[in-house]
Amino acid sequence: MKPSQTICAFVLAILTVSSCGGDDGLRSAEIVEESPYRIGVYYYPWYGGDFHGGRYMRARLVPPQYPTLGEYDDREAGVVSQHLAWSRQAHISLWVASWWGPDKREDRTLLQSVLPHPELADINIALFYETTGRTRSFSSFDAVGPDIAYMAQHYFNHPNYLKIDGKPVLFVYLTRVLSRNGTLGEVVEAMRASAAQAGHELYLIGDEVFGQPPNSSNALGLLDAVTNYDVYGSMGAKGYAGQGAVDRYYRAQAQWRTLAHEAGAAFVPAATPGFNDKGVRDGHEATSRKLDSDAEYGSLFRAMLEQAIEHTDDATGNMLLITSWNEWHEDTQIEPVGEAPPTYVDDSDSGEAFSEGLSYEGYGERYLEILREAAVR
Repeated sequence: MKPSQTICAFVLAILTVSSCGGDDGLRSAEIVEESPYRIGVYYYPWYGGDFHGGRYMRARLVPPQYPTLGEYDDREAGVVSQHLAWSRQAHISLWVASWWGPDKREDRTLLQSVLPHPELADINIALFYETTGRTRSFSSFDAVGPDIAYMAQHYFNHPNYLKIDGKPVLFVYLTRVLSRNGTLGEVVEAMRASAAQAGHELYLIGDEVFGQPPNSSNALGLLDAVTNYDVYGSMGAKGYAGQGAVDRYYRAQAQWRTLAHEAGAAFVPAATPGFNDKGVRDGHEATSRKLDSDAEYGSLFRAMLEQAIEHTDDATGNMLLITSWNEWHEDTQIEPVGEAPPTYVDDSDSGEAFSEGLSYEGYGERYLEILREAAVR
């Protein structure tokens, strides 16, 4: 069966389970426990049936490890339905959706397939403003005001759009670059002014946290909250991270949190299961999903979650962000993969150019279960 066809069989299986009244399998998404955390995932609504030409590391493994749903088209109602069910299974209540501009594919997918979906129910949506695309790599800010006006018209009034203290929440990618360039104030002012003209007061969460914190930062006070999208780069661990790297990362995160509070901003901690972007680019060494060579698969994610939940803030509803739900190109996804034995062999000439000699398993729903356990701890 071709990976793009798997979704058809999978959705049929879902319908069969439901019609038979079974209580197992996908019905496990009906979780009894409640979580004290608002768990969000970075969600990428940009996949057509070819998965961008199969440019992700797991497609190059031998044998390949495809998404459980196959190389899906995320506009299909069955795909959205299963993503929602899996999210509830793992206590995920927020999708922070990548947004590249009006009428782009991501925008159309959200407006036509996600927000109108009849099973959206209690799942919140918020936009992740992709500054690299909307500011011409931080060189022009003419689109910022019109973009916010568009969001106000098409998103902010939707009942499922995330609001904090009645304010629509907008996540902004790489505000730390804007800060470094001295242009964050200009961009934030344009965003807030455009939202105000449409009758909204924005709650801005900036991707401001990275590495070790400075002694002080004027940028933090411009934002309502701050977080760290690039956990991989910030942690700086290659191969097997080890517990020491995780400990150092969250010590730095705790210092960032203190700095944010001093500036009047909230803090949103982050976690990731691993990283490998060899399917799309060179230059970054992979980080295994195992804490060390003898550890179990998923141990890095488990170790990160154990500390991340200690740094949530009441002001954000104890929000915790996961990089990511489905950024398959960088292998940060927790979305289920078809179950398969571990392998480090790939289809490159050397047999390890994509895996870098690290072992990868077809992990099934492992990361949903790890997250579910952490969310009710």
